[in-house]
Amino acid sequence: MKLGDIFVQLTDFYRFRYCEKEQKYSRLSWEKTQYSYRLIYVERGFLDVCIEERTERLQVGDIVYLTPGTVYRLLPCGGDFSLCNLFFSFLCAGTEKRGEDRTGCVFLSDYTPDLCVPRVEFEDVPYLNGSRFFKGVSCDKAFEDLFSIAAESGLADFYARAKLSCILADMLRFAKREEKSSVAGEILSYVRQNPDKPLSGDDLSKKFSYHKNYINKLVKKETGKSVSEYVRHVKIEHALTLLSEGETPTEIAAALGYYDYSHFYKAFVAQTGVSPTNYKNGGQ
Repeated sequence: MKLGDIFVQLTDFYRFRYCEKEQKYSRLSWEKTQYSYRLIYVERGFLDVCIEERTERLQVGDIVYLTPGTVYRLLPCGGDFSLCNLFFSFLCAGTEKRGEDRTGCVFLSDYTPDLCVPRVEFEDVPYLNGSRFFKGVSCDKAFEDLFSIAAESGLADFYARAKLSCILADMLRFAKREEKSSVAGEILSYVRQNPDKPLSGDDLSKKFSYHKNYINKLVKKETGKSVSEYVRHVKIEHALTLLSEGETPTEIAAALGYYDYSHFYKAFVAQTGVSPTNYKNGGQ
């Protein structure tokens, strides 16, 4: 299934406010689940949330995305907090509106799996195929708009669905940015840890299974340098360390994969302003 083949049906939404002094919710941290899809948005304060043994501290702007039947716990960790909760389902375009879905939370001991709405497996947005945290999305305006929709308006349901779609779109854009940042981090880390290996755009493309132009774009965004410029920078920085440890310039050139000494020499001078020999002799 692709995201464009479905639409969302919002079934319930409400705010939950926790006041530490009142201590009204003695069973808040018990294991719970829900029968529909759910978003929990932190609009004030902070708390710990546990999803099937993984615990994250969430603060304002963070979202918990829960698929039907996911086991979770809300864990207050000092102070008040406020949460926006949205319950919804994914429906194929052209599908008749479902009957009333069961919404809200249910304690795990009372859970009946057969009552869950169907899960959708997305081909193009795998981020939505499992429960996860979206940190720092900051959808305050979208959530505020949704909660301000007048219940008596004949278009309220339409507006609510549209706003939920916008929130999901913001989450996916955020996840894409995070993915790009993660990929860039992996590439830069690999270059730093392996200055002796072939590190051309083609080499990195084979290693990470991304087009070399895409890799160059990621590296440029993170470092301000092209792939070739960043690789040269890392290699020469490593060469400086090796020179200080007593290795000769010719040994270093070979160790760092330069096809001849003159290539290494030019790269070294371009970055440091002195020759390898002068640097080794203290002329830096």
